[in-house]
Amino acid sequence: MIRIHYHSSFAFMLAVKDLAKYISPDFQLFPITFNQVPGENLALIGVSGSGKSTLLQLIAGWQQPDTGSITLFSERIKGPQEQLVPGHPSLAILEQSSHLPHYFYIRDLFQYANVWETSVARNLFSLCRIEHLMNRKHHEISGGEQQRIALALLLITSPRWLLLDEPFSHLDLTNKKILQQVLAEVSHELNITCLLCSHNPDDIFGWAHRLLVLENGLLVQEGSPEAVYHTPHNPYVAGLLGDFYPLSPKLARIFFPEKIIIDTADCWMVRPEHLLFQLESTQHAVNATILQVTLAGRDYKVEVEVMDQRLSFYTQTKNWKAGTEGYLLATNGYCFPAR
Repeated sequence: MIRIHYHSSFAFMLAVKDLAKYISPDFQLFPITFNQVPGENLALIGVSGSGKSTLLQLIAGWQQPDTGSITLFSERIKGPQEQLVPGHPSLAILEQSSHLPHYFYIRDLFQYANVWETSVARNLFSLCRIEHLMNRKHHEISGGEQQRIALALLLITSPRWLLLDEPFSHLDLTNKKILQQVLAEVSHELNITCLLCSHNPDDIFGWAHRLLVLENGLLVQEGSPEAVYHTPHNPYVAGLLGDFYPLSPKLARIFFPEKIIIDTADCWMVRPEHLLFQLESTQHAVNATILQVTLAGRDYKVEVEVMDQRLSFYTQTKNWKAGTEGYLLATNGYCFPAR
């Protein structure tokens, strides 16, 4: 992983300043400011309708902002009202769907781009793992293969910056993993910096160096994935990155008596990995009963009832049975200050 040091004198590759856009009476993108340095994997995360795609389209020059500016490689990105062909020659955007023409062989798409016989094309085909698809048509290839072909078509324009607008959202797990591997190799081999837009934390962890969290058109938190996961600013951010459970003030006081005095207006939460079920009572443990145990892939999900609340944790062994009585302990937790 690259080491990134942020300071005011750094020459940012991307600089977004006070960017805003009114969409409708129900939604607007409020002024947003952030930067990106070369080689940094930057992720934009939020629920559907939070403004992710709108922000990407503004940055790409596909929509005209109401206020603010976007600078890429020291050159301002103009909106569609300022130039005939929207966009910027140094950027490309990979969307959720590939939009490939239906009636052409895949090889024809690259022939029309004048790169069919070049060494550049052969390298791209290998990098994107599409060499075996050249004699097929649109209806003969999977969604994941279409995405990799669309990526290769973008890469022949030699972009230096790649915008990824939820490229994994329609893919099965196998094709998703392949595309993730391809994007990692493309970024490394071709020295391309990426900005990924997603609502799925699995797309983010292990890839992003930094997160931007959008909520209702507002940038509500920014930081490393680890920092945002462990210190979310509010329940919305916490829920975006994984399961969590708000605690009643009474239960929070038992779990965390040594921490600050808990205001009843504050919200305390725990994540499943913070919960420990045991048969013997210890300090700060609470009586609990296992309600059910279900398979959750490689782990088992154990649901317990404690002080009229239902909480869950995960275990790799099926040791616990429904009806087992014991004690629940919280090893960590977070507090959201009252708004």
